[in-house]
Amino acid sequence: MTLAIIAFNLRYDKPDPGNNAWNVRKDAVAAIIRKHKPHAIGTQEGKGHQISDLLGLLPEYSSLGGDRRGTGTDERCAILYRKERLVCLAAEDFWLSETPDIPGSITPSWGNHLPRMATRGLFEVVGEGRKITIINTHLDYKSELARDKGAKLICDRYSNFNSDESFLFVTGDFNAEPNSTARKTFLQPFLNGGIKLQDATAGLSSKERMTYNDFSDRAFAAIDTIYYDSRLKLQRVEIDKSRVDSILPSDHFPVVAEFGN
Repeated sequence: MTLAIIAFNLRYDKPDPGNNAWNVRKDAVAAIIRKHKPHAIGTQEGKGHQISDLLGLLPEYSSLGGDRRGTGTDERCAILYRKERLVCLAAEDFWLSETPDIPGSITPSWGNHLPRMATRGLFEVVGEGRKITIINTHLDYKSELARDKGAKLICDRYSNFNSDESFLFVTGDFNAEPNSTARKTFLQPFLNGGIKLQDATAGLSSKERMTYNDFSDRAFAAIDTIYYDSRLKLQRVEIDKSRVDSILPSDHFPVVAEFGN
């Protein structure tokens, strides 16, 4: 089994001026996805119309995941997946708060002023007799405590993950550097002892790991990555820093990786 996965913060449609506007960038985002032909993409920040735009440009993909306020109009942690390769068996959204099953919920003492969430998809890999689980998230940009609590909530929620049934991936914009408490949380063995994750970018140099670029060619924060099931082998990983027809697809460079067993 070989799987290609991307973690990609799309930059929400603010809108931004000039070439940074979504109506200009959307074709560049689609071009990057066509270039790598991933089987799944963990996206962050995309609003409903942005995800619809991508699905219109990339009809070979479908998507899952609602928005962070539960209204249908806000940012999502949508997972896009290639329909010929993956079949979605189950999906859920949950919120990074003390009431994770309440849409749009916030725990004020955590320090985040916006709802944060995660989307999970369980997929069957066509023709392989294997299943994979992808948890995609976007941790808070301002509150370190919210990031730490959010990471712990995700891991605690899946502490009884059935590793005999599925391989596990966690994709995201973690708004935290690799040595932070939040990022290290994902490297701890799950409580049932059956699985351990590894950071796909860990073998890159500190410069190569940088992903946040603020619409420039030079990234300066290593905050996006893919955590993958240690039972799989990392076959390749890169931070794609390319432009498409002089346009930067986003203010984050995507993390692109391939895995096999």
